[in-house]
Amino acid sequence: MQIINMSKTKLNSLEPLILPKNVTSTECELFKYPYYGKEKLLKKLHRTDGIIFANKLYTIEALNANKDSMPSNFVLPESLVSINKKIEAFTMKYIKGINLSVILNNPDITYEEKIHYLKSIGRILEQMQNIRKYTNLNNFYLGDIHEDNFLVERDKQEIYIVDLDSCKIAGNKSFPGRYLTNSSLIKYNNTKYQTLSQTDDLADYKIDENTDIYCYIIMILNYLYDGRVDRLSLDKFYDFINYLEDIKVNIELIECFNKIVVGGNNINPCNYLDTLTPKQVAVLEDYIKRSEYLYTTNVK
Repeated sequence: MQIINMSKTKLNSLEPLILPKNVTSTECELFKYPYYGKEKLLKKLHRTDGIIFANKLYTIEALNANKDSMPSNFVLPESLVSINKKIEAFTMKYIKGINLSVILNNPDITYEEKIHYLKSIGRILEQMQNIRKYTNLNNFYLGDIHEDNFLVERDKQEIYIVDLDSCKIAGNKSFPGRYLTNSSLIKYNNTKYQTLSQTDDLADYKIDENTDIYCYIIMILNYLYDGRVDRLSLDKFYDFINYLEDIKVNIELIECFNKIVVGGNNINPCNYLDTLTPKQVAVLEDYIKRSEYLYTTNVK
């Protein structure tokens, strides 16, 4: 993998990437990086030693080595960056997009456009199935799926996945995920979701297809609920699912939602999202305003 050498002075001269309000990056600093006439994004990691960094570096190199197997909307690491002779960063393609979390929270963007992007994520998970089936990456999963890890180019109606350096690939250790913690709904099914006994800030749960679909469904439910569904108690989650049944949401879609807390493999719901109607979404908005169960913390 190519290594770009850079001084600390050069790094400090780069323009920081300003993230939208409520979008945070806990593991790195991001910079715009002009490189031979092309604008790249440079990701400067906070941790640059120890087991966490070694796992991160292994993941970056595995993604780069398998780039030919990846779809074009996967924003992959391109080069490592050595700062004052120490690997501390890497570059990737710069996408001039909008975080999906911003799109979903924007009342001026139509329901139909939002559903289009949510469906696109389900298609990405279908692509992942094919990658696992037809390449040597039979243990490749996205892992930390959440609203801030997708960028949208609205003029093209395209969606890109970023932060792939936290994926599960080539036998690396699982990274933490926003919705894969012991404070999430996932804790109510310790048969389907395998817990990991780790004390070094790595993941609470083993990453696999069920966790990927779980996180995807949580994203959809967060949008419909306008809050953090993953933080609800099991009873309050069922209250919300029961209300979806009351307003005649498609039964197959409800089954996908319900599946994340019961037995059996999770089901990708992307083929059923078009059954949601603007009227049902409007009714949900009214329910949320009235509901005593509303978890008022917005998706972050």
